[in-house]
Amino acid sequence: MGKYLNRVTSLFGRDTRGLLEGGRHALLHTRTLEFDELRPYVPGDDVRDIDWKASARSGSVLIKRFVSEKHHKVLLVADAGRDMTARTPGGERKSDVAGQVLGAIGLITLGRSDEIGMVYGDARGSVNVRLRRGETHIESMLHRYHDSDADRGPSDIVCQLEYVATHYRHALLIVVVSDEPDVDDRLADVLRRLAARHDVVWAMVADRPAVAVGPEGGYDVATGRPVLGSAATDAKVMAAYERAEQRRRQRLRELFTEHAVAHVTIAASGELRRRIVELTGVSSRAG
Repeated sequence: MGKYLNRVTSLFGRDTRGLLEGGRHALLHTRTLEFDELRPYVPGDDVRDIDWKASARSGSVLIKRFVSEKHHKVLLVADAGRDMTARTPGGERKSDVAGQVLGAIGLITLGRSDEIGMVYGDARGSVNVRLRRGETHIESMLHRYHDSDADRGPSDIVCQLEYVATHYRHALLIVVVSDEPDVDDRLADVLRRLAARHDVVWAMVADRPAVAVGPEGGYDVATGRPVLGSAATDAKVMAAYERAEQRRRQRLRELFTEHAVAHVTIAASGELRRRIVELTGVSSRAG
């Protein structure tokens, strides 16, 4: 493996079995007549696949696992804008954590020979990497994402999502990797368009709290200006800011729920495997 996939493997591990397969904990349901193996039943599995004889012998409910005839088509949609130069609560660069998320999804698809592509960029436009298979292709995508550090414009993940909504017609599993997006009419409209055709999941890289960095609070990486300035020392201002943040996050959760967008927030590389497993705990129709 190349350096980026090796880095992801050191955090995520090599065992990717089951993360895109079967039952409620899958991003795609597929079914063939070619038997592969037995595995424990997971709530949400199709009861038609229960092997009752094997279950009786083992004393636990077992499911017949089948070899899939079809593979996923996975599209990574990544923010490569200036917002990703900010820091996470643990001090990591957000783009580094985002790269680990992209690589982890790549590792999962690699084990299944799934097709995977990527759309990344900023407010100025999007770069499209066509869907392909293989380790070399995934390593190249990760290299291109990390190489975008050299020229970052303002972040606008909706710009990348609008590109996908316009140019990708076949049903896909879309994995969005960004920070927490602003809830506005543009985001709501593009999610409506995407959800009508694709399955969308979203991994958000957490920001360091604006009220917890330095004597004047955190700063906006897009403008270089303090978020709260000298008011960060005022307890009433900080309390009002926290309430506003809670309302914003609630609106975001409601929007994701409305459009069936599974989502997680990742605060550190150490959470990578746990959060990706959590993200894959959904049913899907993409393929």
